[in-house]
Amino acid sequence: MRGTTMLDLGLRNELIVLDAIRHAPAGTSQSEVVHRSGLSRQAVSLITRRLRAQGLIEAHGTLAGSRGKPRTILRLVPSSRLAVGVHLDPAGISLAVVDLLAAVIAQRTLAPPTADPASDVARIADALTSVQADLRAQGWTTPDGHDAAEAMLGIGVASPGAIDVARGRVVSPPWLPGWRDVPVVEQLGQATGLPVVLDKDTNAALTAETWSVAQPPGDTVLYLYVGAGVGSAVSTGGRVHHGAAAQAGEIGHLPTGLDGPLCGCGRRACLSQFTDAASMLDAAERQGLLGTADGRSMTARLGDLAAAARGGEAGAVELLDGFGTALGEALRTLIGVHDPHRVVIGGPSWPSLAPLALPLVEQRALRSSPHAVTIESSLIGDGVGALGAAALFLQRELSPTGR
Repeated sequence: MRGTTMLDLGLRNELIVLDAIRHAPAGTSQSEVVHRSGLSRQAVSLITRRLRAQGLIEAHGTLAGSRGKPRTILRLVPSSRLAVGVHLDPAGISLAVVDLLAAVIAQRTLAPPTADPASDVARIADALTSVQADLRAQGWTTPDGHDAAEAMLGIGVASPGAIDVARGRVVSPPWLPGWRDVPVVEQLGQATGLPVVLDKDTNAALTAETWSVAQPPGDTVLYLYVGAGVGSAVSTGGRVHHGAAAQAGEIGHLPTGLDGPLCGCGRRACLSQFTDAASMLDAAERQGLLGTADGRSMTARLGDLAAAARGGEAGAVELLDGFGTALGEALRTLIGVHDPHRVVIGGPSWPSLAPLALPLVEQRALRSSPHAVTIESSLIGDGVGALGAAALFLQRELSPTGR
């Protein structure tokens, strides 16, 4: 399964030039790349020739200037290479194959992780082989004739924390009871023959949001990931902050300042007591608002709870109000800590909860903000985990912020 068109972009200057061209999907001139990159015209000329020879960029017409000869327009060739994303989530394992702009080429949804990680890794590898075969049968190729298997650069894996990025291990993620100290990077790499990187699902989601969007050098983006639990991630100029042990953004025990029960951590009214999907669904079942799961996913059942709240069911409204209020209070603290230019909220559970929760989140979060902060919902949808995992690999390999 090993690809045969791996990149050799070891020089940071090459990544800088590729990054400048990637962030101009409609195309850019060599002069503009010189201006954006700060590199010499000679260096940019040499690098763009090499990138064109590798099929990563192409000339796409010319642009007439005010003086001198017309400028050649350079643009990325998105389908020249592919990356794979895998999201480990309690609701299921998602796999996505994307191009260099993180546009989805193919995807699969597998059954949730089990207590046997080795068999789960084998299922992922088999699914990837199946995707490659399907793309081959469909006649998919790169512009220079390579099939999907040859075009695949590598795999990004997104998992709930705690993880060990340096060792490539999933250590002790909540809601994945069978996954304890699993060397997923090594195992998946051996099963597929491709390089693998690992990061938290919150960091992956933020990377998906920013990969194809040029970030001003000083802009800070704060991302809230709403899934089985709530986590956060923050980036500045496109670089995600990981912390000393890649545990930044674990906010489940962030105090909300609300009235609430004593948490297992010893503090009162932690965020997770109001926002964990399992806690909300258990409360809804106790109140008779929802029946038993009967095989329905956690995300689908949260949608049922949100529908009950929209229908005026008092208990459901109270649960959604508690969720939005607590998330807003936590976000108010995070805004004070990170001072972001904008906040993005997404994740698999957010689309169902947003219509009722977002107004409360904004009301609470922005009460004491010293400057205007934009709070917006992600447009990516519930596939953000796998797409973000693929973007993680692309960023690690093809962006100067990943080196």
